[in-house]
Amino acid sequence: MARVRVTINQAEYRRLTQARSGPVVRHADRISRRTVNQAKRNARVDEGQGRASIHHTIDIHATRVISRIGSPLTYMYWQHEGTGMFGPKRRRITPVRAKFLRFEVKSGKAAKGSRPVVFAKSVAGVKGDKWLVRAFKAVSPYPVRER
Repeated sequence: MARVRVTINQAEYRRLTQARSGPVVRHADRISRRTVNQAKRNARVDEGQGRASIHHTIDIHATRVISRIGSPLTYMYWQHEGTGMFGPKRRRITPVRAKFLRFEVKSGKAAKGSRPVVFAKSVAGVKGDKWLVRAFKAVSPYPVRER
């Protein structure tokens, strides 16, 4: 059996995998930017603040490059995952400190300059949209598996 000795140039390896201008980090950044752009197209829009808050960061560690994509706004998480019957708890939303839930709706007839107000004992919630997962699946050149 023949033996082969391989010597790796550590400086070149670090430049390729860990340098901000290295090809691995550039590739991760390119996929991240494309995912952010697609996620902004996929996200539901009311006033645009949620869409504008979607961004990405890249963390470089000794053994891996990690890209984080998302929004710091809590309601964007709930838009993605769903609420009430469609969310993680799988039950209707009910009031905690009052007899009724109260919220304003965008459509309907009301006095000029105001919105109609709705009162309810409980509501079913909203289905999650999975806008970020759909965006990553659309732009990733690699297979994507959702956990």
